[in-house]
Amino acid sequence: CTRGFAQTGDFLQDRLWLDAGTAFCGSKSGDYENYGVGVLDDDAVIFTVNAKTIATIRAIVGARQLQIFTLGGEYVASGGLTDPISPTNIQITNETRLGSSGVPPLRVNDVTLFLTRFGRHLHEFTIPKDAVTDIYAAPDLLLLADHLTTGAGASIVAMAYQREPTSAIWAVLSNGLMLSCTYRREENVVAWASHETCGSFESVAVIPHPDGD
Repeated sequence: CTRGFAQTGDFLQDRLWLDAGTAFCGSKSGDYENYGVGVLDDDAVIFTVNAKTIATIRAIVGARQLQIFTLGGEYVASGGLTDPISPTNIQITNETRLGSSGVPPLRVNDVTLFLTRFGRHLHEFTIPKDAVTDIYAAPDLLLLADHLTTGAGASIVAMAYQREPTSAIWAVLSNGLMLSCTYRREENVVAWASHETCGSFESVAVIPHPDGD
């Protein structure tokens, strides 16, 4: 945080969730600027991520559950199997221990894509479809192409997701190159490519074409 202001946040269960260092705050239900804590079910809430490793929050993602990405690991917060999170009802579990960078994660269908601490590995955060439990896993999408980041000594500094006409991830590297990844997980397609330009890539964004093509 800078001067105590939140750096990341998302909506879930009609609350706006924001980071506060190693804690995360949820607004009063339906009142996104009200953070007055209390004990009623719709009151604002604040919880601290307790961990042995550094738990400074880097990103919050509202998915099926509240996903919390910290410097030391990845967490999930919920109110239980069916109940929403409330001041008196919360469960926080540490799912993986990779540690996250400050680059905002990407939400692609039912998967969250996040960068590890130094920006050289891109992981999925998801419950495997063949899993018999609700435990999250974090496979590395750059496992077979790590020469593009670790080998080149470059890190990913910005990302964007293109849904159409081809599902693709775009990533800007610290050395000025651009990476693209054709990403169709349902067909097990994860194909990386590197792109150069006459100068250096600095940022990336995806917007729809006016003609829809």
